[in-house]
Amino acid sequence: MVLILILFVVVRVLDAGGRLGPMAASYADDLICLPMVLGLVLWAHRRLLGKGAGYVLPRRHGLLTLLFFAVYFEGFLPHWSGAAVADFWDLLMYGVGLVVFEMLMNKSSVAEYGKKTKKIKVVPISIPW
Repeated sequence: MVLILILFVVVRVLDAGGRLGPMAASYADDLICLPMVLGLVLWAHRRLLGKGAGYVLPRRHGLLTLLFFAVYFEGFLPHWSGAAVADFWDLLMYGVGLVVFEMLMNKSSVAEYGKKTKKIKVVPISIPW
């Protein structure tokens, strides 16, 4: 997940500096989008909802997210915004991003490391002022 966020920042910096062409920046955003969104959802399930390091998002979550992004950003939004353009290549990049997420990120940490991760106990600290 951290690598996806770093990649996103690098793409934004290169784009802002004019070192990345407009087509590459646009398609890079689409490619990074689903791994970033689904990675955050996976992190939330594991950390915030307490499902543990072994939790893996069901494949239907990724497919429904892909469907939502395709319908909204490539179907609905171009009719309402002059800045949005429906593009087959965007759909392809969303799909490749989903495959990247499924193959590289949506893995059980328990199986990878062979043991469960420890829960961290949060102890409140009082500051004397």
